[in-house]
Amino acid sequence: MSLDAEAAVASGPVTMRFRRWLSVLVGLAAVSATVLSLVESDAGRQEEKALVQANRLSLEIFVKIAASSPRSQFQGDALRRSAQRRIEPVAQVLAAREGEPFDLAVALSKVEETTGNRSNAIAQAMATLPPSARGVDQAILEALNTQVIDLPPVVEEQNAAVDRAALYGTRQERSMFGLALVAIAASLLGLAGLTGSSRAGRISLVTAGTTLTVSVVAGLSGFVS
Repeated sequence: MSLDAEAAVASGPVTMRFRRWLSVLVGLAAVSATVLSLVESDAGRQEEKALVQANRLSLEIFVKIAASSPRSQFQGDALRRSAQRRIEPVAQVLAAREGEPFDLAVALSKVEETTGNRSNAIAQAMATLPPSARGVDQAILEALNTQVIDLPPVVEEQNAAVDRAALYGTRQERSMFGLALVAIAASLLGLAGLTGSSRAGRISLVTAGTTLTVSVVAGLSGFVS
């Protein structure tokens, strides 16, 4: 298959105005492609960074919950048993008849109260973590000592990282769409250069300019939250 050299040249005259507009649009296409490529590359890196941070925080939340749950459950069970020891003697006192049964119920109530206080003190001492322990690093101690009120800030930070990842992901998608439009505009500019200032060339030039405008708008839309 041979290439017709005459078919490769402009089919119509190329006016100075047409050539000027063609040069301007070619330059704009090159600049737009460069800028959108930089935006797309940076958005991809930022999205990956935000996703890594979100995954790290998810693991941190899981570790803290898993590490602190046994201690929290132990404290809850100790409080429940202590409350049960206090309630049952009071009920016995209220149900006891006057005389020796009542005096016995009151004495048992005092004993249970003393026992409950001691049990609470022992449970609190067992649940209290030392500031340092041999063979245990500070990160593990912090995880074991996690309270429920310590988790919301970490969860909020994780949600913020996920939101950032979504933002940069959208920006990357818009930039890629803009790059695709720039490629289409470049093809139209090439067609305009071949057809010259003919009607087809002018249509290609105008369409290329419109496509470039849309590509820039599409790329910039990724910065609008």
